[in-house]
Amino acid sequence: MFDINNFSIYRLLYYFSGLVCPILVSFNSLNNFTNYDFYNNKQNNNAYVKGRELLLLTTITLFTLSYLVLNYIFINFKIFFKLFINSNEYISTFESDKQIFFVIIICILLIFKKLCLFIKKIILINFFIISLNIWFSQINNILLNDLFSINNIFKFENLYVLNIIYLLTLEIIFYFWSYISYSSYLSDWSLPIPKTIGVTPVLNIVFFHFLPLLYYSILLN
Repeated sequence: MFDINNFSIYRLLYYFSGLVCPILVSFNSLNNFTNYDFYNNKQNNNAYVKGRELLLLTTITLFTLSYLVLNYIFINFKIFFKLFINSNEYISTFESDKQIFFVIIICILLIFKKLCLFIKKIILINFFIISLNIWFSQINNILLNDLFSINNIFKFENLYVLNIIYLLTLEIIFYFWSYISYSSYLSDWSLPIPKTIGVTPVLNIVFFHFLPLLYYSILLN
């Protein structure tokens, strides 16, 4: 990583990115990757997913999204405790005892449209706070690599990139869940198979998040 203690264009970019980049990502996601309209898929489709296949697809998508949301929130709490309290004892205990319970709670919330949108806002707020905490930690030379992981399995050095990748993963799964839970798909227990054009929003999500990924990769190498 470049030395932020020496004055340079990189130092200015670093301070600039600490606030502006997360704001741009959050607002763009809220405006463009939150409320999806799948009306055309419902009207112009003769192929459907039903029965056990739909049950499996719904269960996997819902529980995966719920678990990732919960883990993302825990990561934020871990970082906060590390930076300002210098302890993760309470978070570790909370994780082991209550994780399944809260995954189920988030699953229930995601079923309802307004609460699902609220969860999406929580994700973006969480992303923004984590970005600021990473920025603060690196300015003050505080290591967080051991905290930003999934069950202490996957660990990365570039926390900005990992934060964007995590958000990107949530955005894509949120899109799929938005499609599955759209309108009366679940109540009718009949999910139209999306046509090729249905992949376009996913490509838009990937392309947009690739830009901050590229920016942070260049800036921090």
